[in-house]
Amino acid sequence: MVRLRLRDLRDGREYEFATGPVVLGRSADCDLVVGGSGRELVSGTHARLMLRGEGWEVEEAGGRNGTFVDGRRVRAGQALSLEHGQTLGLGELGPKFTIELDRGVSAPSVAEPDDATLPLSVYEPPPPPPPPEPDPAAAPTLAVSLARVPTGDRLEATGRLLKVGRGEECDLRLVGEKIVSRVHCEIAIGPDGSAVLRDAQSRNGTRLDGAPVTGEVPLAVGQRIQLGPQGPELLVDELVVTAPQRTATPEPFTPPSRAAHTPAPRSPSVSPPRVAPTPPPHQPAPAPAPPPSEPAVPAARGPRRSFGGVGRTVFVRNLLQESEQKHASRIRTLVWTFVGVLVIAASGLLWFGERRARGTEAELAAQREALAAARAANDSARAAAVANYQDLEIQLQQARAGSAPAAVVDSLRTALEDARTHTASLEVALNRARSEMERQLGAGDSLRRATQQETERLRQVLAQSRAGGVSSAQLDSLRRAMQAAEQRAATLESGLRAVRGADLAKIAEANQAAVGLVTSFAGEDIFDGSGFVVTKSGYFVTNRHVAMPEGRMADSIQITMADQRTGYRVRLVQAGDASGPDLAVLYIPKYVGPYVPNVDWDAQHARQGEPAALIGFPAGVAAALDNTRTVRTSMSAGIFSKITPTTIQFDGFTVGGSSGSPVFNADGEVVAVHARGLVEAAGLGFAVPIRLVLPLLPEEVRREVGH
Repeated sequence: MVRLRLRDLRDGREYEFATGPVVLGRSADCDLVVGGSGRELVSGTHARLMLRGEGWEVEEAGGRNGTFVDGRRVRAGQALSLEHGQTLGLGELGPKFTIELDRGVSAPSVAEPDDATLPLSVYEPPPPPPPPEPDPAAAPTLAVSLARVPTGDRLEATGRLLKVGRGEECDLRLVGEKIVSRVHCEIAIGPDGSAVLRDAQSRNGTRLDGAPVTGEVPLAVGQRIQLGPQGPELLVDELVVTAPQRTATPEPFTPPSRAAHTPAPRSPSVSPPRVAPTPPPHQPAPAPAPPPSEPAVPAARGPRRSFGGVGRTVFVRNLLQESEQKHASRIRTLVWTFVGVLVIAASGLLWFGERRARGTEAELAAQREALAAARAANDSARAAAVANYQDLEIQLQQARAGSAPAAVVDSLRTALEDARTHTASLEVALNRARSEMERQLGAGDSLRRATQQETERLRQVLAQSRAGGVSSAQLDSLRRAMQAAEQRAATLESGLRAVRGADLAKIAEANQAAVGLVTSFAGEDIFDGSGFVVTKSGYFVTNRHVAMPEGRMADSIQITMADQRTGYRVRLVQAGDASGPDLAVLYIPKYVGPYVPNVDWDAQHARQGEPAALIGFPAGVAAALDNTRTVRTSMSAGIFSKITPTTIQFDGFTVGGSSGSPVFNADGEVVAVHARGLVEAAGLGFAVPIRLVLPLLPEEVRREVGH
């Protein structure tokens, strides 16, 4: 029969099973109820272990986060065989267990008061007490001396049956070793009169020279006894089987008398006497050896021999100390060599990193200077274009009032073409500046398309004027074109102010750690979104459609903060009505971490045409995880295009998939919560003003934020 033992890598607790199936999960009906840290990643019924033939197999039982064996995922509907030493994981980041398969025939271990508790399904009553031992005066006895490796501490005892463990009833006791059972193994005299070793139904098993002990195994001097895979090792230093003493001159065909020559029985806790040249005066002389015709009692080893004039125990201890002294110098040399190599390598890496950092700072300084020069040139071009537009408007008005001849109109057309050229060059400079700052290509493309359409229309009007002369209607058309050009220049000016006025890097550095990835589980579906912490106590703001996907109450909600790998299990505090603002408030229990420090709760600092920035997780978890499975935020920027009491509209960047992200102004204040975007208008987004979150916060939280 193959027994399965699962060792929890979190706390070292063990669970042993003899029959299947064994169901693992969080539900109280499971055979192994998983609790403690990481239990939120375990489903109610997660995995099932089956005993088939001579081996165990694992199969999925509905685990939402999957079941893994040595990092390999168990596919649904397919069982995977288990091997000794493998690691079973409930979820890729959930609890893990070491698999131990016991193919021996020994009875299952009995849980002791401080041992791991076994499930009721595998509990078996303890074995009956052993029969009374025979009279030690009529049977051979053992004299055992064990040396603990590597300390050399000795354990000695004499008796017919010697118990090894940490309990008070043991003859050879190891105090304080939790991995050792109360009675771990026994050293006894076998049927043939030799010394044998057997496991005493210990929890972690007994090994002799690395091999598991099953049944009775012969024991000899020099062998090593290991109590459990990671337990202490004991070297058999002395092992003597002593036969009962007989009379010196037995009568023919008559059993020897025991009354006069039988020695007093020894206490199991008393060590056997040492061999000495002359026995002390107060001890009786040793009994004479039996005659040659009498058969000798088998023993593992004979009496102690001398090694260079010292006993074997002293010789072994001296040998161990001499080995340690020989290797100590080598170990110290190896350790200091490694430390020196490590210091040199660390110094080289530090020097290389500082050199790279200085080079990067120099490149950034050069780019900042070039960008400042480009901004100054753009400002000069804008001012010249505005002044040129104003002059052209005055000339057009004068031409219309005085029925200007064709030459005047041609002059106006030429000036208008020059203005268009200036506008186009100004747009190119603006797009280049935006690309260098935050790669805002969407807004630049939109501006370029609008300019091209306007230019084409003006060309058609000019062509018609050349063909059919000049009329009052044509002059009105030219005047409207000039007005449109002025509006165009104002838009370019607003864009330049947005790029120049917002320190996006500073906003990201101050706030991105307070943004989190929201994952909602509803039935078999998983939904992703964004959100941010607004209070030190752990209150978290997101959208209603993120916390309640498709209008359903989520089974569970988990938040993974930026630059983290593990998430928090959170609860829903309040969500807005379906007809109200798309907002929801979550709470992270026992939260310790950053939060957004500046929030515009009064809704006074969002202005049309000013720069805007958004931090979140576009495309959800698919784009949020890096190659180390750490959550990383993304940042976009644009301008506020429209402000109303219930909606803040912005454009200039793509925001698809960022529901719940905070929207910042140029001063780094949160002014809105991103809610949705338009598929047919890429880059156009809509957000809910942050002040509408206040009615959803509890009273004590409103006092915490100052409202």
